[in-house]
Amino acid sequence: LMRVQSALIWNISPLMSSAQPPVMYTTSLWSLPFESGAPVRLLQAQERALLRDLRSAIDKRIENKIASARRFAVRVRNHAKMVDCYLTTYYNHKSLFGNKKQISDQIIEHPQNYHIYEGLS
Repeated sequence: LMRVQSALIWNISPLMSSAQPPVMYTTSLWSLPFESGAPVRLLQAQERALLRDLRSAIDKRIENKIASARRFAVRVRNHAKMVDCYLTTYYNHKSLFGNKKQISDQIIEHPQNYHIYEGLS
């Protein structure tokens, strides 16, 4: 049982987006008693661990939502900074008689020439 579980974790881990290996619980959720020869202590310990982790996940759901909102806010802030850098560069390089489309294309195609990314850091 443990070898099968280890092999499954080994094969599933690369598919997960987390650096942590996935947690697998080996338990029986039947209301019937265990058959003779079943690893009763292992199954009961795994069931307790599953219930404990479920309780913990429920308790931490607000914290997870706040963390997710914080990550999203950081991404929005970084995007706003990038747009601001592009617009500032555009307004600094446009002229009254110059081709505005050509200037914007140059800034978009070659941002390193206008030090866009240096302004972001």
